[in-house]
Amino acid sequence: METVVESDSEEQGRGGETEEEEEDDPEPMKKSVSQELHLKVDELCPESYRVNSPDQIRLLAIADNFQRQYSLLYPDRKPLLLCPVNECGVRKFVSMTLRPTPTVFPEIFAWEGCASLVADFLSLDPLEPPVDLPRYLFSSSSVLQNQSATCFESATLLCSLLLGNHYDAYCVSGYAVREMCLMDRSLQECPLLDTQVKGKISEEEPQENKYTVKPLREMKSRFLTQLEQKKQEAEAEMLHKQKLQEVTGS
Repeated sequence: METVVESDSEEQGRGGETEEEEEDDPEPMKKSVSQELHLKVDELCPESYRVNSPDQIRLLAIADNFQRQYSLLYPDRKPLLLCPVNECGVRKFVSMTLRPTPTVFPEIFAWEGCASLVADFLSLDPLEPPVDLPRYLFSSSSVLQNQSATCFESATLLCSLLLGNHYDAYCVSGYAVREMCLMDRSLQECPLLDTQVKGKISEEEPQENKYTVKPLREMKSRFLTQLEQKKQEAEAEMLHKQKLQEVTGS
């Protein structure tokens, strides 16, 4: 009987220890959940999203070599966005994300319709931090499903639509003002204001901003201006002489 009691207590103690270990170690559960989500994404995405072909692998090697040479030649400049990671966690060359996307809807045959579709249909996700390049670049199909995109993903989708409509379109990485990068609309007019309030705001003098783009200078040739002036003076002198001759003749 004593041995039985001792064995039962040992089993209870062991059971308690296993329960404590399971409660104190939630990381395996988190890993399993993330693995399941990753497997679901892999199942939904086509094989080209999950695997690189031999040509794409060689292209990635060439891009990495170019990135190293660029960093050595220009150490003060920021790295280029060449091989971001897609939604499946696979590195892809940035130009491979551009796919000409033809459409059957006449509303987006022109560039105005494509631009309004991207601007109105997608919600912008600001970069964090806004001064660095993104690590991830999702495909256009995932962007349309999620209806949200970064500035790079929006540009990729717009360029794909324009290429599908036979436009010679390119994606260019550059700089923008602080308000646009942070989605700060405090300086914009509210579209819900009354017409009277809008009239009062329009009557106020606009504040000069020293960072606004200056108008282009009108280029004129001084030599041509002088010739035109001499020509006008000669014509005026000829008219004056003709008038004098008419007066003396009469």
